[in-house]
Amino acid sequence: MSKKALFDYRVNQLPDGRIISVEVTCCRRHIGEMRFLDEQSITCPHCGVRHVLSIEHNHFHLREYKDE
Repeated sequence: MSKKALFDYRVNQLPDGRIISVEVTCCRRHIGEMRFLDEQSITCPHCGVRHVLSIEHNHFHLREYKDE
């Protein structure tokens, strides 16, 4: 049985700790990378889920949206 996650997010940062990007895996496949900017998004070509990065005052959210 594979232990690979259905969704996965890898946060990339500079040596000084600043976040520069987020790599996205969906449907157990790497689908791309988002720059660390508010409201960046990427859509999975396999299932249509849209992954959105939302940056707030002192934290950020990674959310998935699927059209029904």
